Amino acid sequence: MFRINYKVTGEDVDDFMVMQNDAYYAYSISAIKNFLHKKGIPSKQLMELDQQLIDREQLDFFKDLMFTQQFFINLDAIELDKDKLNVRNRFFNANNELCASLSLELGYPKILAI
Repeated sequence: MFRINYKVTGEDVDDFMVMQNDAYYAYSISAIKNFLHKKGIPSKQLMELDQQLIDREQLDFFKDLMFTQQFFINLDAIELDKDKLNVRNRFFNANNELCASLSLELGYPKILAI
């Protein structure tokens, strides 16, 4: 498991100050990049990861994340398939309450074949 902390910014929220769906995907990609970078893959090679999103499989909400709220992501599961990278991220607020769960499918980045 890999954990990374974030804070909801003004760019992430709608008119009601609730974090939008696209922000969950952006933070998930960011968490994956951070994880892979810590595993030794250079940042320059991770730049193509943004375009590797194949499927936004499932985004489940349990509690809203609001503007300026601190939260963290647990990168729970990474499965390497022949041509895919399957990832599950869970979003928690500062009180350790599960707010959302997101499963993504990414095209198998060539950089991981190294």
